[in-house]
Amino acid sequence: MNESQRSRIVLALMKREGGFVDHPSDRGGATNYGITQRVAVDHGYSGSMRDLPQALAEKIYLKTYWHAMKLDEISARAPALAIMMLDYGVHSGIKRAGRHLQEVLNVLSNNGRRWSAIDIDGCIGTQTLRAMDAMFKLRGVNTGNTLASTINALRLAWLVDLARRDVSQQAFAQGWIDRVVRLEKDIYDIEPDTGRNGASEERRGNRHGMV
Repeated sequence: MNESQRSRIVLALMKREGGFVDHPSDRGGATNYGITQRVAVDHGYSGSMRDLPQALAEKIYLKTYWHAMKLDEISARAPALAIMMLDYGVHSGIKRAGRHLQEVLNVLSNNGRRWSAIDIDGCIGTQTLRAMDAMFKLRGVNTGNTLASTINALRLAWLVDLARRDVSQQAFAQGWIDRVVRLEKDIYDIEPDTGRNGASEERRGNRHGMV
């Protein structure tokens, strides 16, 4: 994936995150473009979060999430999955997103009979990418869309359970759910270009089924 495609995906994410927010019940504190003050400080920023430069926010997303989750490698195999994983990692942590991907791949491996099982550590690396390659070889490239939809479903279930267990987070629950459902609907329109605007009809038509 080239730099302009990565930038397009990250800017779409930043739009979903919105601008400056400082909600008293938000455990992350003040944020801008979805970047918390702690993360901004870790990257050398010392100004007001209201004034966080967009260019710095994009740089943080690429370093802390995109590259950390090996999303160049994932997007080369399944662009929709890369977009889904980025949004999940930013919203709920890269380790949680990575673990869900690994857990789904292990379940679909049929107890290691179709491809080798993965250590569930949340770190996307050679094992995870190799399992994805084996799955695509067996089931077809559009299986990447199946993975994306499955992980989205697990994410929704986790968010509902989080709000159930911690009532202080119920103020955010509707927004969380709307975000994830909307991403499932829109993801094939923000997918990197496939020669036309948005995703191909083939990708759209096969996103829910194993090929």
